[in-house]
Amino acid sequence: MIDAGPRGNMARFINHSCDPNCYTEPWIVNGDKRIGIFSQRDIEKGEEFTYNYQFQQFGKGKTKCLCGAENCTGFLGKIN
Repeated sequence: MIDAGPRGNMARFINHSCDPNCYTEPWIVNGDKRIGIFSQRDIEKGEEFTYNYQFQQFGKGKTKCLCGAENCTGFLGKIN
């Protein structure tokens, strides 16, 4: 999870999309886990950065996806 917490940055404003233009990759830097955000394609000036949250749901609740992508799945993540 990307958490703004005490050391948050602009990444907290990146929204989910079922058709994202970025992806995340975990790295270990000086023994600390970090998440890198990288573009999957050219991003147009003024275009919002997005990535697939791959949100993991617990319980019966579902979080509706509002990304608006043509391939939108309708909900964030999977229900476990």
